[in-house]
Amino acid sequence: MSNKLKGMIWLRGQATLANKSVFLQVLMPVFFILLYKFMFSLNGAGQKLGADRLATMLLNISLPFSLALAIGTPIIIILAEEREKHNLQSLRLAGVTAGQYILSALIWPVIIGIFYIIITPILVGAKLSNQVFSYGLVLLLTMLVLIFFFLMVGLLCKNQVMAQSLSVPAMLLVAFIPMFSNMSEDLFKVLRYSFLGLFTSYMRDWSHFHLWSGELLALVLWLLLFAGISFYLMRNLKVLDD
Repeated sequence: MSNKLKGMIWLRGQATLANKSVFLQVLMPVFFILLYKFMFSLNGAGQKLGADRLATMLLNISLPFSLALAIGTPIIIILAEEREKHNLQSLRLAGVTAGQYILSALIWPVIIGIFYIIITPILVGAKLSNQVFSYGLVLLLTMLVLIFFFLMVGLLCKNQVMAQSLSVPAMLLVAFIPMFSNMSEDLFKVLRYSFLGLFTSYMRDWSHFHLWSGELLALVLWLLLFAGISFYLMRNLKVLDD
């Protein structure tokens, strides 16, 4: 790992800690997960659905929202702030490549995302003893796609005002796709090939889930698309600003 890359990773960590708004968004999903669990316990959902079914429902609701809030919005805000202050152009002039910049932008979101992938089932009481491998693989792939999705959105933002305008719709899109998929079978047939389709299919019935499927192929294609657009935007940053 080059010194430039190490320095950028360290600076991103410091920027996250220094920005109170971003740091709060990283921690907020824990509060929302506990709030969801408390709200469902008040109306007796656990007795109606059963503890296992309720835990699965909470996972389906909490995980996309947690990842969008904890890693998605901070990515957009930090990238927009760096672009508004012309830090990106300075880094490019200093010899930082598009690959180094994007890799440095991935490290902390991946760490934060893995934390929520591990902690969320514990908080909602989900039993994953027989599903640890499939759960981890599906969520890691989904998290990677989401990071590149928000990275792409962040690179499109020229300033923080634009970032605030785009971050909310992007976060809501990620949060609501799993909900819409469960509203009807017709919606599920369409949204199963979205970038959250593999996650949605897994959460519908993980006991009969098959990884090698059309949803996995669609996820890989979405990943290549978002990553390709992100690299293109980074390499053509000066042209876009002009």
